[in-house]
Amino acid sequence: MILKKRILAVLLLLGDVSLQAQNYAVSLVPAELREKAHSVVRFYQTEFNVKDAGQATTKITGAVTVLDEKGATQAAIVIPYNKFTRVNDIEAQLFDAKGEKIKRLKRSEIENYSTSSGDNSIEDSFVKIALLRHISYPYTVAFSYEYTTRNMMFYPTWEAILNNEEGTSVEKSSFVVSMPKGLKLRYLEQNMQAKANVTTQEERMVYTWEVNNLKAIEAEPYAAELSRLLPCVYTGPTEFAVDDYRGNLSSWADLGKFYGELNKERYTLPAQTVSMLKEKVKTLKSTPEKIRFIYEYLQGSTRYVSIQLGIGGWQSMKAEEVAAKGYGDCKALTTYMKAMLHEVGINSYLALVRAGADESDILVDFPSFQFNHVFLCVPTEKDTVWLECTDQHNPYGYLGSFTEDRHVVLVTEEGGRLVKTPVYKASENQQYRTASVKINENAEGVVEMTTLYTGLQQEEHSGALHALNAEDQKRRLLQSITLPTVEIQKFSFKEEPTLLPSVEEKVQLFARNVGNKSGTRMFITPNLLNQTRTVPSANPARKYDFQIISNYTDTDSICFEVPKGYTFEYLPEPVKIVSKFGHYEATVSLDGERIVYLRRMTMYKGNYAAAEFNAWVDFRKKVVKADKNQLVLVAKP
Repeated sequence: MILKKRILAVLLLLGDVSLQAQNYAVSLVPAELREKAHSVVRFYQTEFNVKDAGQATTKITGAVTVLDEKGATQAAIVIPYNKFTRVNDIEAQLFDAKGEKIKRLKRSEIENYSTSSGDNSIEDSFVKIALLRHISYPYTVAFSYEYTTRNMMFYPTWEAILNNEEGTSVEKSSFVVSMPKGLKLRYLEQNMQAKANVTTQEERMVYTWEVNNLKAIEAEPYAAELSRLLPCVYTGPTEFAVDDYRGNLSSWADLGKFYGELNKERYTLPAQTVSMLKEKVKTLKSTPEKIRFIYEYLQGSTRYVSIQLGIGGWQSMKAEEVAAKGYGDCKALTTYMKAMLHEVGINSYLALVRAGADESDILVDFPSFQFNHVFLCVPTEKDTVWLECTDQHNPYGYLGSFTEDRHVVLVTEEGGRLVKTPVYKASENQQYRTASVKINENAEGVVEMTTLYTGLQQEEHSGALHALNAEDQKRRLLQSITLPTVEIQKFSFKEEPTLLPSVEEKVQLFARNVGNKSGTRMFITPNLLNQTRTVPSANPARKYDFQIISNYTDTDSICFEVPKGYTFEYLPEPVKIVSKFGHYEATVSLDGERIVYLRRMTMYKGNYAAAEFNAWVDFRKKVVKADKNQLVLVAKP
């Protein structure tokens, strides 16, 4: 034990000398790397040393200069670990602006946290965090740490700009992967200035990537996430091992085979569950009716619990356990649903997906475990039914923003098969509103409106309907209404959980300022309820392409009852704006003593070239201007 302590002391001393060997004076940072930067990576080296198919060691050594408060987190040491990952060592030192050493990280300053997502989870994942701060800026943190992993399903993704963070510049960063003889490295270079330098060292293949003098970047509005725009290298195994399982990741078919093998023999149900299912569905005539019945039974008899214990992060509970316990994670609940469908003669496939409205699609040309969710694909004679098995309120067959329009891997008998989930069209994602406005001579008004939300547009409202009480629903409604000084007199919601779900919202409110009075005139903006207000700044030097993230159509029909003693003096001209990004139309017309405002705006989801951004800005400006148009009423003489 004494010998081990002495060896450790020597290692720590060597680490201390290594980290101090650099000159960390901030004055040495090139001026161009300080422009628009909150932090500067002085150097950062990642070494990934693969021992064999089942084990690898990662060593990271670097130094980050923090220029201001916004850059402080870039100097943090954050190391996730679990059953398969052992943290071997952590060293760090703090230097002032002149490069003088201030302090060294103490073991007591390394914090350990569980990464459990809350009460509704069972996990064994943790993270070590160390953060050295100085009382004044700028300062530098130099660090070195190492960890060993025995889950070789995952190889690292190297980011040339640390954490793909805007406001971070890089003096030098490198990535070295060392592979033993007989194991092949797969990699994908993205936006890199130079290809890998591949050499042979002592019967090992060594791959090296390096970048130098990268200036700080600024995120641009409506652009894709920075991880898709900045230089990085994705790496992955061919043959790999985790626990007692071995697999290959040369293709999506291989990935599906491994996942299927990992989860085989987990589809047996209790005999009483099988008998109940067969009895219940025997009177149902069509396959969709049977699927729907079993899906709604799943929703009513189970609840979602996140389970991330060891290989359990990828291996499902057994279906019989879910039946007995009444809970499971996405894998388990999907396995349970698949098992129940199988017992009534309906085939289905597990679908691996990177889910989430804010998540980008997977890299389809780089087979690897890029997924965070599992749901179910059920082919039928007429159509394919997709089932989200973790949500007790999700309508039957509805994908939603969580899993629509992205590539998934189906786990079939032959292995993995890459397919694309459907995308919801603008005609399916509607907000259709009708309203009547009774205006009095003081420009106050009673507004009665009915709004039908469908497809993706109903999700937020459906979520509020299930998650909020009546008082919170009312508060949320008030926040969504753009009219000033509004009192909600009554409201109600009606949900239709169909294949294309909808929520109908009815609201009656009193508004003190429907219009503005000036002498004998009353000025009213007819688009009371759905104005486009924001316009991004034009940028002729824009660097990145931009996105419109969803298809949708908004239709508004508002009827104004002119107050007694007033007549119309001016009505805005019709407006029609047509572009590749979307269409906009608005008209104001007379119907006897009433004024009718009609507005329809349709937007088209897509990726657009940076050169088209200013055209998009121009389209938005025209829409904002049209939405501000006013009509004028005048008192009768």
